[in-house]
Amino acid sequence: MKHKAKLSVVALFVLAGCGGTPSSSGNTTTSETLQPLTLSYADWGNQELNQRMIDLFEARYPHITVELRQDIVGAGSQFTGNLVTAAQAGLLPDVFATDNVPTVINAGLTLDVAQYWDADEDAELVYENIALAGVYNGKRYAVPSFQFLKGILINLNIFERANLQTVPGKYRIDNDGYPVKDWTFEEFVNIAKDIKNFDLVNTENLVVGMDTWYGSPDFQQVWPMMQNAETQYDTWDGEQFHYTSADWISAMQAKVALHQLTDGTTTRFTPEDYDAEDNDELRTYMIQTGYAAMDIEGSWQFWVIKDAIDNRDFELGFWPYPQGEAGLFPPTILDFQAVSSQTEHPEEAYLLAKWMTFGRDGWDARVSLLESDREDAIAEGLTPDFLDRFPIANYPGIWTRVKGLVEGIEGIDAIFDRIAYSKPDLDKWLPGYKDFWAWAYSPENPFNFDNLVAEGPNAVPTYAAAWEAQINTLVAEQLAALGAG
Repeated sequence: MKHKAKLSVVALFVLAGCGGTPSSSGNTTTSETLQPLTLSYADWGNQELNQRMIDLFEARYPHITVELRQDIVGAGSQFTGNLVTAAQAGLLPDVFATDNVPTVINAGLTLDVAQYWDADEDAELVYENIALAGVYNGKRYAVPSFQFLKGILINLNIFERANLQTVPGKYRIDNDGYPVKDWTFEEFVNIAKDIKNFDLVNTENLVVGMDTWYGSPDFQQVWPMMQNAETQYDTWDGEQFHYTSADWISAMQAKVALHQLTDGTTTRFTPEDYDAEDNDELRTYMIQTGYAAMDIEGSWQFWVIKDAIDNRDFELGFWPYPQGEAGLFPPTILDFQAVSSQTEHPEEAYLLAKWMTFGRDGWDARVSLLESDREDAIAEGLTPDFLDRFPIANYPGIWTRVKGLVEGIEGIDAIFDRIAYSKPDLDKWLPGYKDFWAWAYSPENPFNFDNLVAEGPNAVPTYAAAWEAQINTLVAEQLAALGAG
């Protein structure tokens, strides 16, 4: 039988914030009156930082000992698969990260933490669009942990050399020679076409306009949500997708048209160019090697900005994703953590999950550690690491300090200015979404993406109807079943 803590998790938060330790009667007292307990924790992140965070958690809650589990190896789907294996052996960590919430729910690994979240004052400060993620039939089987920014890496030196000038009706360029930060979709595409220089003979002059999001532009997932303040990522409205909408169709048509090009506008090349022995440059990560002017990217790649500073002869900025008629709603990528269904200490496990992810106190501890690391690096004459994941809640004091951890990244402030309006992706939490994308790229599916590219933009409305029917069927069926038990 699971141990039910006598004190509510809310009281734990309040007392901890006052510097005291809660007792079973609800009065502040010494830690010796609390029953010692042990929790275990696992994720695929920086284990040194994880241990330092755990040390501070244990200092705050002396009656709780936390074991950092490093026996569950891998990252992403491999890590999640190894969690399932650990659970089968009765060795599931009390708190763990996952790359796919439906997978761990269906495997019976997760606890519904809605009662703790709903009573949590910090959770009330989580941005509205993010708070909606990961809830199934009123049950919350995971908590969103961090949001990663989706934006555009910009090679500042390429733009300085290109000396682009504003062309009315085509694009705007600021006084430094860079795209304006409130740029539009059309400006982004036009700049990619104009700045490219597909010179495979004199490769010192080679410039590819843009690298893409995992192989193809992600326009149809992001553009519609910039056109309508009420539209979420990929046209999701909380119940269904709207791929036959005018905004989705026009975005997909622009994506297909761009993806058909092999002239250096994007990193899609002909097999002859890509495979040619002399064209090694085309087989590199071109924003890192200095051959791409722009790259649709996530903030987990901020190590590339540091690499450019330390090892390359160019500088990179991080511009906000181009916006639409409704303005800028920064697209973000969510990570999630869950409390184990096998835990004997659910309230304390939630407290640990909160500390390691979205909680204000946990963020205060995390930022303090990273500020110290930054000071040490600067004192040694080194480039500090840039923070690559960000709070999901409105903690003004924390956000002020967070900005100091990305100091030197040109363009990112424009994203922070609108972070309260971020719209998160669906990849890790919406059931059926992963299955839909497997279908969309399956060679056996006549409406697959490669066939769409071959047929061209005029075929988009036909494909939109087939895609909309398929994704709404898959998601509705799986969403209805998830958490219904």
